[in-house]
Amino acid sequence: MSFVAVTMKLLEGFGTTCLIFFVTLAASLPLGLIVCFGSMSRFRPLRWLMRAFIWVIRGTPLMLQLMMVYFGPFYLFRIKV
Repeated sequence: MSFVAVTMKLLEGFGTTCLIFFVTLAASLPLGLIVCFGSMSRFRPLRWLMRAFIWVIRGTPLMLQLMMVYFGPFYLFRIKV
């Protein structure tokens, strides 16, 4: 392969990476705000639930979380992703 062909493939991958980044950013900001405001809420059950959610997310490895998201629906509800 020529240098130009390899460079074009790398730029294509970079574009895909940027797209994934911006989609993740657009989805994570509203979710983060909901969790943040929920953890500061005066309604104690909501505050407890949000803090427990944060505790679980911080306490588990990312790979385990990804496996639960990917394989969980199939094993729990027999839904293929």
